[in-house]
Amino acid sequence: MNYKSTLLTFLLFVVAGCSSIPPPDQVSPVSVSTARAPGEAQQGVSDKAEQLSQGKPVSIATSQGQIDIEPAVVAVANANSATDPVVPAQPDYYDPWEGFNRSVFAFNHKAYEYVLIPVTDGYKAVIPSPVRASVGNFFANLREPLNLLNNLFSGDVDDAGSNLGRFLINSTVGVLGLFDPASSWFDIDKKRRSIGDMLAHYGVGSGPFLVLPVLGQSDVRGGVSILTEGIIHPVNQIADSPQNYQLRTVDGLDDFSSQSDTYQTLYNEAQDPYLYFRNQYLQGQARDTLYENKNAKD
Repeated sequence: MNYKSTLLTFLLFVVAGCSSIPPPDQVSPVSVSTARAPGEAQQGVSDKAEQLSQGKPVSIATSQGQIDIEPAVVAVANANSATDPVVPAQPDYYDPWEGFNRSVFAFNHKAYEYVLIPVTDGYKAVIPSPVRASVGNFFANLREPLNLLNNLFSGDVDDAGSNLGRFLINSTVGVLGLFDPASSWFDIDKKRRSIGDMLAHYGVGSGPFLVLPVLGQSDVRGGVSILTEGIIHPVNQIADSPQNYQLRTVDGLDDFSSQSDTYQTLYNEAQDPYLYFRNQYLQGQARDTLYENKNAKD
């Protein structure tokens, strides 16, 4: 591997997964001279990593020419030619409400730090892992009818059939969904689909990035999906208020318990946690959109 490829690989490894495309008026390319002392060179690499983590492209002058490095999410969009219709024409992120989002993000972190994380730590300490797995299986099985409808409305009949098969098997052989024989015995994979996924299938844009209270990173389409699913969720058919809200709270607590340690690690290591979690979410959205468009094209 030559010097140019080595340097490019190192820089991309430093910032992989924590960048997004900025609006054109925020792009601020910079150049670095290679004639630096070792300490200065190391500082220069750190500066470039910081530029990329903020979603800004950088240029580095080397003995073999100029290297232009784009944020990681650009690589997702540029996986096809510029004329490929599956590549979005608009920038890969849209965050016009950053001030509001940062406020909600800060509120969420305090709620996690002082309420959810201590509660989930106690939940994990008291409830054995196999029981927590059964709790997760129960709620995953409970939403299978919703997955089925969303897959049907998206035209994915095969996936809807998987949802139906999983629900019937796990609700009976799996003892009301506490176990998952559909996966372990019958090799029927999970085919989860939200209302937001269905809307994306029909070309409905995601809209601006949006941080939801307690629920975290989303966008306008995702917020509409969460609100609508909260109204029509199958849990409302098996329990009345306030029991249905209590069940949804347990569902959310169990779900967060599997992510709390990862959240704390990423938050503590990120220089700007808001940008890191935003960029992670938006890169995932860009990847999923590209995958959906490729499948539609094929």
